[in-house]
Amino acid sequence: MGNSDPALTYLKSFGYSVVRLPRADIRPLLVLVLEGNRLSRLGDLATVLQPGGTIALPTVKQDVPAANIAGQKSRELSFGVGLSILGNIIGAMGGSKLGLDVAYKNAKSISFEFSDVLADDVDLISLDQFLTDADVNPFSTHVSRLLESDAVYVTSGVIKTKKFVIDARTSDGTSVDVQIPEIQNLVGGNVKVGTSGESASKVVYESAVPLAFGFQAARLYYEDGRYTAFKPLEPGQAGLEAARGARGADYLSTDSPFARLD
Repeated sequence: MGNSDPALTYLKSFGYSVVRLPRADIRPLLVLVLEGNRLSRLGDLATVLQPGGTIALPTVKQDVPAANIAGQKSRELSFGVGLSILGNIIGAMGGSKLGLDVAYKNAKSISFEFSDVLADDVDLISLDQFLTDADVNPFSTHVSRLLESDAVYVTSGVIKTKKFVIDARTSDGTSVDVQIPEIQNLVGGNVKVGTSGESASKVVYESAVPLAFGFQAARLYYEDGRYTAFKPLEPGQAGLEAARGARGADYLSTDSPFARLD
């Protein structure tokens, strides 16, 4: 399931996979289903599994400062890929991306920095113990089949921020001269646009609430209805998409009730 798509791998060096459309409601203990290199949301783990009599659902540690990511810079992305990612971020903030290609017309590459990053996560050991003790909800018929086919993942960590810093460069590596009032007019009032304190060439796009932009997950393995093992998702192998069944999402169709996705 290896993938070199830069839109999926630009967070790989930080140990996280990409949330394609950053959202405020992405959190640990979400159930995901794999389709190609896309992971789509199914719902909460607590609705799929019933706790056993010994181990409770793991506690989520929330809003932990992610010092190893805050202020760090992604590798440079081509203008097209970088602008597409930026458009998704602005769209998630409730803004418009129309006209951004003109505002950044001299750019050849774009990199991202993430300010004031917070992390939510659960301990994989605690998750492993909960899964061992829990039972599949008898009313989760389709998800039970997905579990048996090893197509289900659970989010174990999320990184989020209000501020996305964009550093656009020309073909010779110099900073792109952009006009902040012009960009503010383009994206609209839901997005606050400014410059980084350390550099006037870096544009800061800020939302009202923190948006999750990266995640970690574990693949679950089941046999005969019982949990047997987990395997952490390698960063950059798959991106988190919209909820399953959302517009533009595809469904997996096979002749067999089970399908193994590798």
